[in-house]
Amino acid sequence: MKTEVAKCAVEIRKILKAKNIKASVRSSNFSMGDSVDVDIKEIIDPKVYSSIKEELSKYQYGHFNGMEDMYESSNHIEEIPQTKFLTISYDWKLQDEVLEKINHYLRGKINFDNCANPDYEYKRLSGDVLMGRDDFIKWDEIKDVIMEQVAS
Repeated sequence: MKTEVAKCAVEIRKILKAKNIKASVRSSNFSMGDSVDVDIKEIIDPKVYSSIKEELSKYQYGHFNGMEDMYESSNHIEEIPQTKFLTISYDWKLQDEVLEKINHYLRGKINFDNCANPDYEYKRLSGDVLMGRDDFIKWDEIKDVIMEQVAS
């Protein structure tokens, strides 16, 4: 018999497999809770990344309220298995490699030399482009360069 969090992980795997997204999905049980960790193993369009995060958010039944130092059950859905904590991110090795490639690409396109901390600005913009938080540089403009460099 599977735990509720294990069932949740199974459902998430099915969704990612249907979308042909390579990912590792792990569930954990611990004192006072449980979690599901999703590590995406390939670079995907930031719009797809955002839509996946939004679609999978239904599997987390609440959130931590840091102001009152308590977990609040704000998204409980009886019909589906859920977890206390859901983390969706890129595999860190892949993310580091891609952020470095984006950073290098941006240095050839944008000049932050007049900023107080140009290295910080390049790193910030690289992360924002990868995660879809900034469209200053369009994903279509850099995806081929990144994918070519990551594949080699």
